[in-house]
Amino acid sequence: MRTPISEGFGTVRNVLEVDFAGQLSDPTTQAIASSYTTRLRLAFAEFGKTDGWGSIIAGQAWSLYDDATLNPLRSVSDWSTPATTIVRQGAIQYSKSIGSTTFSVGLENTYSDVTSTVGTGYPDSNGGAGFTLSGVPDLTARALWRGESGSFALRGMMRNIEINNGAGRLTQRYDASTLGYGIGASGSLYLLDGRLALFATANYGPGIGRYLSMVSPGFGAVTNFGLPGVTAQTATIDTVTAMAGVVGVQYKFLPNLQSNAFVAAGNLNYPDYVNQFTTTSSAINRSLWAASVNLIYSPVPSIDLGIEYLHGSRNLLVPDGNGVVGGTADRIQSMVLVRF
Repeated sequence: MRTPISEGFGTVRNVLEVDFAGQLSDPTTQAIASSYTTRLRLAFAEFGKTDGWGSIIAGQAWSLYDDATLNPLRSVSDWSTPATTIVRQGAIQYSKSIGSTTFSVGLENTYSDVTSTVGTGYPDSNGGAGFTLSGVPDLTARALWRGESGSFALRGMMRNIEINNGAGRLTQRYDASTLGYGIGASGSLYLLDGRLALFATANYGPGIGRYLSMVSPGFGAVTNFGLPGVTAQTATIDTVTAMAGVVGVQYKFLPNLQSNAFVAAGNLNYPDYVNQFTTTSSAINRSLWAASVNLIYSPVPSIDLGIEYLHGSRNLLVPDGNGVVGGTADRIQSMVLVRF
């Protein structure tokens, strides 16, 4: 909903978006109805003018560090493209346009993710070596240039990652933090009167963690607390460096017939002590890559028919409990999308 205020102030825009891709309310639900719980996606207000004094977004919005919002490629699958970041979270963001470039900065929800040998800890769980904390907002920034033939963006993120085991006695208390950051670049190019679109994106940084949702969730940092012989006084916390990238292409054979293809890859580097992790070994990705190609036909503007082939592969840093060091998956799927 948009509400014009004045020429100088600009417009107030309110956005509320939900879907039904939440967790199943009951493991047997699909047996009778395939019902999913409602999930909040976006809930924010935006006011101001980017080409005037600036605009402000407050609420649950797309992170400024996201590159998925810049991706013109379409997919039949509902998964997030590997090696990209797609985060929606509480934030306050300010944007100002100068010519064709928009500069944005934001304070966004912090959500530490730390993995140890006994599990992964998040602020709302105690699944690892202790409770991870959310004390300092994540700082995000983006410079986005848009032109007639494409766009280019530089993105940055800085975050504090903290863990506390909650022990009352000083000799048993483990309270540690580390600084993580990420940098990224994304670009798209439109050729042949817009029929051909090329897209590429890359992310790098120690401590990206959950921002790369299909590459390093839970591995913003790791700690050796919980390993044999490690005490609260000798334990360390270390960021995990992740590198990931995507290249893709979209071609429109006809205005209502298009094909999309991409290749994505990611790699993670850990401290040596992570080789001793046991309980979490099946989640410790060393590298992964994925590829997809599809064909999407729109017989009428409100209906899309699609078919897609997907391939995924990952290698683990250490074998899991069954001696598995990785695996591959292949899938062919179709869709019918109706807009209303």
